Amino acid sequence: MTVTVAPMFEALSSCQVCGGGSLSRVHDLTFDLSIYGTQDPELAAYSGCTLGLAQCAACGFGQPTALPSLPRFFDRLYDQRWSEDWIRTEFEAQYKDAIFRAILRAMSRRLDPSRRRLLDVGAHAGRFIALARADGWAAEGLELNPQTAAYAARRTGASVRQLNVHQVDVGTAAYDAITLTDVLEHIPDPVGVLERVAALLAPGGWVGVKVPCGPGQLRKERWRGRLQRGYRPTVADNLVHVNHFSPASLRIALERAGFSRVTLTPGAPELPDTAGCGGAVSRMVRRSLHCAARTLPAGLHLPVTLNLQAYARLG
Repeated sequence: MTVTVAPMFEALSSCQVCGGGSLSRVHDLTFDLSIYGTQDPELAAYSGCTLGLAQCAACGFGQPTALPSLPRFFDRLYDQRWSEDWIRTEFEAQYKDAIFRAILRAMSRRLDPSRRRLLDVGAHAGRFIALARADGWAAEGLELNPQTAAYAARRTGASVRQLNVHQVDVGTAAYDAITLTDVLEHIPDPVGVLERVAALLAPGGWVGVKVPCGPGQLRKERWRGRLQRGYRPTVADNLVHVNHFSPASLRIALERAGFSRVTLTPGAPELPDTAGCGGAVSRMVRRSLHCAARTLPAGLHLPVTLNLQAYARLG
């Protein structure tokens, strides 16, 4: 596929997961970063730009046709200036607790009870770390946003460093478990990220990865666009999601990074505590789709699968 892009971008000509060169454009992405107009004018200048979302014929991975050439684009994208009240609400919210507790149970089954050193990559406000520490894990975190990193450390008493995963000193790592929950879709070069995660694990350590299911999310958005008048289907404009994993591509990424014993299942949904009938219906639909994905034959590959959960062992 021939790609023509503006100087603000660097074209991608092959799949970032399997290296395949057969990429087809399946969706259009639009940038609106005007909220950074005062905070980061260089980032805001991307407003109005468009890119394509391309899908790899070999492994099903979805990626943009190009990446921004602005230094530290993604680190800067996550430097949002949230209010203290909003961050506190995120810490206290329970909409992802079912996901978090399932991950902790799965890690506990895979590791000896003496191995409980855990690193949460993308710790956000720290709720997962709090649940993990209450469950007996020696949990700490990484979080790019300075406000949420500071809040997470304050509320949990854990070490929460304002770093990305590539900046962690490998020599002081040797974690038993590393979790990336709704994180890997946000970071370019997913195989490189997972290779770095592997370098931070102790021998026999485990990684837990949850990501949106790219094909399922795109189908959902297309159907919503057909059914809801005036709605424009979007799969994370602004490159908020830069990686769109299929089940096959998530497995390949983990294996290429040096992991084995890869297990993939449909990932549990978030359950927002929105009040009223609409909130109750939304939670019921999410639970029903997840139940269908887990129980139907080949459910992992059906349109009802909107999230993917993977576990893999180092070596």
